[in-house]
Amino acid sequence: MRSMRSVMQACVLIAVATGVGACNVEVHNWSRAHHERTVELQEAMADGASLMVSTASGSIDVSGQAVSEIRIVATIRGQAPTEDEARELAEATEIRIERSGGRVAIKADTPRQGNGRSVSVSYDIVVPTRTSVECHSASGSIRAAGLQGSVRADTASGSVTCENLRAGDVNIRSTSGAVRFSDGAEIGSCEMHTSSGRAQAERVQAERIRIGSTSGSVELKGARAQSIEMRGVSGRVEGRDIDCPTFSAESTSGSVSVEFAPSAPGDLTATLSSISGGVSVALPRDFGGRVELSTTSGSVQSEHLAITIQGRVSAKHISGTIGSGNGSLTLRTTSGSVRVR
Repeated sequence: MRSMRSVMQACVLIAVATGVGACNVEVHNWSRAHHERTVELQEAMADGASLMVSTASGSIDVSGQAVSEIRIVATIRGQAPTEDEARELAEATEIRIERSGGRVAIKADTPRQGNGRSVSVSYDIVVPTRTSVECHSASGSIRAAGLQGSVRADTASGSVTCENLRAGDVNIRSTSGAVRFSDGAEIGSCEMHTSSGRAQAERVQAERIRIGSTSGSVELKGARAQSIEMRGVSGRVEGRDIDCPTFSAESTSGSVSVEFAPSAPGDLTATLSSISGGVSVALPRDFGGRVELSTTSGSVQSEHLAITIQGRVSAKHISGTIGSGNGSLTLRTTSGSVRVR
């Protein structure tokens, strides 16, 4: 209001000074009206089919259930400078289903956008349990749950969450948002990554697990796999109740802490490292093999473990063996303490 008053005052001064009798000021209202409508679709869908769905703006939720069809609820939201324009955008958007063999794709046909006019489409979808899904969103969260099949999901802005998945591969990514996976069994390859946000998984059994974050913590709990890789650039890396024969965890700027499950193999190969942060590990009770512990700035600690020293030993470096197994443990950091127990 103050800036508008200043403009009018300026116009009066100009009019007086120039003899002009009026001053025309064009004022734009940048507030945006919106209009929502819901579209519901339902078609038969066989077990074992695959689903592909994407949206430029909006969330996606896919749930596997004991059904023999696909059920879609699409929420369409038009935004524009006026209510009439917002309504026109929403009403002009059409949702359709395309089929090709065993593949089902959900498509949204939207009108031309720009100049303060936009359309977002969010999906709530139910499919048969044995369905593989591929989901993409440029701006919005994604969730997949209760499925037996491969899941691939990525978003540029938003979280990605997977729950109660069985069989198939899992690949979930976010450029800006958390990635989460809980309760997975008989998974082949599990890949999880976010550029900005937390990466978190728990109770996951897979052949291979790779989980990482560029900016955020990396957390893994109750994991069973043949190989596990945890990667963090800026944030802590933490593993609890880990059971695998080949394991690695690293952080560029953050601590690394791992506790192996009592059932983990005694001959496991594990490498934990950080450039700036402490590194600690709790070994499985049957571990036996080579041990290499080192730090540039910090201390090295071994608790309740009988390490047979080989070569030189100092406050910053220990090299030796535990028992007589074929395992291998390497812990190293540039700045921080190293602890093994």
